[in-house]
Amino acid sequence: MVNPTQWKSTFVALGYDLFHEVLAEIPTFDFLLTPGVEKVYEQDGITLRSIYGFHENPTFLDWLNQQHIIKEIVTEIIGEEVYIHQSKVNLKNQQESSVWPFHRDFPFWNVFDHFSHNHFLNVVIYLDDVVEDSGALELIPKSHLEFLAREKADKDIDYSLEGSAGSDLLFRFSETEIAYFKEKYGTFTTVGKKGSILLFNPDIIHGSGNSTLDFSRKIMILTFNTCANKPDAVSPRPNYLCNQNQSPLPW
Repeated sequence: MVNPTQWKSTFVALGYDLFHEVLAEIPTFDFLLTPGVEKVYEQDGITLRSIYGFHENPTFLDWLNQQHIIKEIVTEIIGEEVYIHQSKVNLKNQQESSVWPFHRDFPFWNVFDHFSHNHFLNVVIYLDDVVEDSGALELIPKSHLEFLAREKADKDIDYSLEGSAGSDLLFRFSETEIAYFKEKYGTFTTVGKKGSILLFNPDIIHGSGNSTLDFSRKIMILTFNTCANKPDAVSPRPNYLCNQNQSPLPW
C-alpha cells in the first residue's frame, strides 16, 4: 500500500509521482472500448489515437470502485468528494502524428471549460509496459510552479477538436520555450511496467513522441476534479471532453 507521508511532499514539489506496479487488476483495452466511447483518429483518419468517455460506464465504475489505492491517492491530494472530469486511453503508433506536443492540461479546462481554479488531478494507469521507445510521457519537473508571461494571452484561443485531442495541439510550447524549461528543470521520462500509476499536476508541462514499437503502449488517463470546484459557465465542448455530471463518485 502506498503511504501518503512518503510521496505527497514529492508530488507537491515536483508536480508528479510514479508508483511502480501497484495495481494487480488492470482493465484491458477491449474492456474499455465499449459502445458509446468517442474514438479519435490520427491524421490519416484510420489509425486509432485515443478513446474518450468511458467514465460513466457501469462496468468501468465497478472496476474503479475496487481500486482502493486510487481512492486513497485522489482523496489525499484533492479531497473526498470528486468526480471524473475526463477519461481517455491514449495509444501510440509509428506515425509522426502520434506525438503529443509539450503542453499543460489545465489551460484547456480553464479557457474552454471555464474553471478558474486548478483543483484537478491526473491519474495515469499503465495498461501496457511503457518504455522510452514506445512513446513514454516526458515531464518537466517543477514546471507547474512557473508560467510564462505570454501564456496569459491564451485566453483568446478558440476551441477545436483537433486542437484538443490531436497532434496539432493548442496551448503547446515552442521549441525555444521548452529548451528554457528543460535547461532550468531537466526532464523525467515516465517508464514503468504494466499496473503502474503516474500522478501529475495538470499544470506540469508534458509531452510524448511517437513509438518505434507499434501499438505497444496504451495508458489510461483519469482526470479527477473536486465536486466543489464549479465552472463559471457551461463548456461548449462535448461531454466526453468535459463531463457535465459533477455528482460525487460513490466510492
